[in-house]
Amino acid sequence: MSSSERFDISISNLRVRYPDRDSDALVGFSEAIAEGEVVAVAGPSGCGKTTLSRTLAGFIPSMIPAVVTGEVCLGGNSIRGAAPEALATRIGMVQQDPDAQICTLSAWQEVAFGPENLCLPASEVRSRVERCLAELGIAHLSDRITTTLSGGEKQRLAIASILAMEPSVLLFDEPTANLDPRGIQALFATLSGLVHGEKRTLVIIEHRIDALRALAPRVVLLDRGRTVLRYPARERIDYADVGLRGQWAVPASPGPGGPARVTVDRVSFGYDEPLWRDLSFTLREGEVLAVIGPNGGGKTSLLRLIAGLAAPQTGAIRCAAQTRTGFVFQHPHHQIFERTVRKEMQLEGPRDEESLDAGLLEARLGGLENAAPLSLSLGEQRRLTVATALARSPNLLLLDEPFIGQDRRNVLWVISRLRDRVAAGGTAIVVTHDIPLAAALADRVLYLDRGVFLLGSPDDVFRRLRDLGEGAFTPEAWS
Repeated sequence: MSSSERFDISISNLRVRYPDRDSDALVGFSEAIAEGEVVAVAGPSGCGKTTLSRTLAGFIPSMIPAVVTGEVCLGGNSIRGAAPEALATRIGMVQQDPDAQICTLSAWQEVAFGPENLCLPASEVRSRVERCLAELGIAHLSDRITTTLSGGEKQRLAIASILAMEPSVLLFDEPTANLDPRGIQALFATLSGLVHGEKRTLVIIEHRIDALRALAPRVVLLDRGRTVLRYPARERIDYADVGLRGQWAVPASPGPGGPARVTVDRVSFGYDEPLWRDLSFTLREGEVLAVIGPNGGGKTSLLRLIAGLAAPQTGAIRCAAQTRTGFVFQHPHHQIFERTVRKEMQLEGPRDEESLDAGLLEARLGGLENAAPLSLSLGEQRRLTVATALARSPNLLLLDEPFIGQDRRNVLWVISRLRDRVAAGGTAIVVTHDIPLAAALADRVLYLDRGVFLLGSPDDVFRRLRDLGEGAFTPEAWS
């Protein structure tokens, strides 16, 4: 890279339309991003944020069909017609779904893949791999098979693999979505060094702008493909006023009062090594349990055990008779089966047109009934899976990161539907890394880490976490 190269970004009147949509995903979008600047792009789910990042990275239209007009320039040169591989050393993109970009069998191979394809010397490849794994806090996972990693571990790995390419422009599509609070802190410490020490340019798509505060980004707010607001760096934003996620005031639940719905009796479980031993608790009708903890601590495994998708190594899990389970997986594409949104909404059985249209509008999926579910944004896919899980009126809800990809309004929609089921005698278990939301939503909190579990009221668990030096997992760490 010559010292004269510039890596500012100029976007002029960018318009993008997908072939199966009736309206543009981006409508005349224009923006100038200076070299070394940090820009956060926010806005409602489906407003065009991911489309913007994919276009900047060259994925659209070379890999994802769409009609594109307007101009995108990097360092004064148009990237029109450039394939993603041609841009890879200048623009690196971390996608919303880490599974979509992990392509090798081991964590080490995944981080080495890019530098090796640049034909770098073996010593340089090794140096980059070791450095990036360490910076993301996953050096201990270097020999792990990628399919055995948790969602958060995969997200850290995807970020490390892009950083190893050392691109001058970094695009992040919801980088905090699957990361635990410690992982978020480690990521932004790394990014801060890249911005202040190496003048890298960062474009970050994020619903939780408060998580980015250490980077002091300039904020661009989109709605329906258009820029509606801009905030200079360090300007204070009223998140609720502009529909972004911040602090929460969630209506209190009536609390548990019915018979036992789920009993976990001295359960032990693990893969190569135990995740936890002798875990025991009982959940009653009307209760909401939030499950928090580090990536790889066993949160998703617990939901799978309760759903009967895995068996405990010791102990037993019992669900009350007549339990109907609604399970929302961490990754939406793991439970999407049909070719259109309409058919997906009818998985539990035929629905009349009026009921179907009402369900789509309620989930803010109106007008997408004939779209392919996997062509939706991650936030839209998530709402689709929540809607289909609720279709059978479950009295046990197992929700694994249900708020990923959701703006404030859609988070409140998920909460309202959860509250409806709990008020009708249901029970809910919510896995989330949004600690303030867990504190506001749950009757009890379960903290899971390898060999450690804490269970109690939110105040009690957060007090014990402070005593253990795990303040990153408490609500005040986010304020």
